[in-house]
Amino acid sequence: MYKILRVLNNSGVLVMDLDTKQEIIFIGKGIGFGKRVSENVESFEDSKAYFFEKENPRGNSIQMIKSLDGVYIEIAGNIIEEAEKVFENVDNNILLPLADHIAFAIKRMKDNMEIRNPFANELELLFEKEYGVALKGKDIIKSKLGIDISNDEVGYITLHVHSAVTSDDISDGIDTALIVKESMKMIENSIPNGLEKDSLCYVRIMTHIKYMIARLKIGEKPNIDMSQYIIENFPNSYNIACKVCDFISKKLDKSITDIEKSYLAIHIERIKGLQ
Repeated sequence: MYKILRVLNNSGVLVMDLDTKQEIIFIGKGIGFGKRVSENVESFEDSKAYFFEKENPRGNSIQMIKSLDGVYIEIAGNIIEEAEKVFENVDNNILLPLADHIAFAIKRMKDNMEIRNPFANELELLFEKEYGVALKGKDIIKSKLGIDISNDEVGYITLHVHSAVTSDDISDGIDTALIVKESMKMIENSIPNGLEKDSLCYVRIMTHIKYMIARLKIGEKPNIDMSQYIIENFPNSYNIACKVCDFISKKLDKSITDIEKSYLAIHIERIKGLQ
């Protein structure tokens, strides 16, 4: 049995489980229609339950719920549902932070105070599946609010989705995007004809750096050592790789092996060979 604490809108309610005393948000089409505060309800058919911690990085969850228009919580729930169609495990604890972010983003847009996302392009390439979910979120926001958010905001939603499907928090995603962006600049400036940002090679090398960063964070090392061959046959590409890896090493405070440097050098040599 559940006691209704707040009707968020026609599609959402905040309740207390009378057995466990836990607050839960239920989201489902029409489940809030005609409901009243303090009403007891046996169950909510065709709905999804969202459990949450009372305290979250942005403050007290109950206070956040009270301050948010229910439509933003509904939108965040719909985005999580889209993520669950793509990813096996999705942390539903992003519900309130994501709803709060969307509410603030819409307020900024209405006040003509949009914030640019300097990593929007990188996020689209680095977190392709998460970005696809965020694009679905853009459609959901348009259908619910009649507002078309920018691709900069799609990038920020991408970070929330990424944090929900990995062990990374949002700041980790931003750090990765920053390191990759700077690394790509270093490579681009070291190659005579630069890099075509829409090319397959660009995406491949960017993806390689993303996974290299992930390996460094967990201490995983490649098994096949081709470093001596690469040093002897592609010295220029290896030198470029060393400079990039030194930069990444300082940013992450992690040492990078010659094997990793040689793997990156292979990608750089492939780009040079295509020019």
